[in-house]
Parts: sequence; structure tokens; C-alpha cells
Amino acid sequence: FHQAEGTAALADVETLLQQAGCRFESLIHVGHAAQVIADAAQARGCDAIVMGTRGMSAFGSWALGSIATKVIHLATVPVTLVK
Repeated sequence: FHQAEGTAALADVETLLQQAGCRFESLIHVGHAAQVIADAAQARGCDAIVMGTRGMSAFGSWALGSIATKVIHLATVPVTLVK
């Protein structure tokens, strides 16, 4: 189930990246998102993590504990957030 849903969710983005000639690797994991992202980056020897945010305000991030904020705390490499 997770593999099929993840593959479907990534299909459009993968097509755009291929058309743009970008190098990428798609990964589908199950678990707490922030921990999975930090662990995947470390396991693959990544130099950095670049991820989008949902445009939450500082208060919204604090109140809801955004995934991006958790990744910043868990990651052992620099994290760049794109709004």
C-alpha cells in the first residue's frame, strides 16, 4: 500500500525533474517524517537537506511542531528551508 501510494504521489514531480535533467533519487519510507528524513540523509552520506515548508508562521510552527523544525533538530547536516 505505502509503496503504491508513494509512487503515485511522486510521479508528476519525477517527470518534471527528468525533463529538467536533474539528478534525483526517490525514496519511500514509513515512519515519523522528520526522523525518516534525518535518518535517510545520514544513511546516504548527504551533505545537506533542502526541504519546503508549508509557510507556517513562527507561532504556527511552535504550536504544531512542524516537520521542518523537527528535521532541523534531528539532522546532523545543514538544513535549508524553502518557503
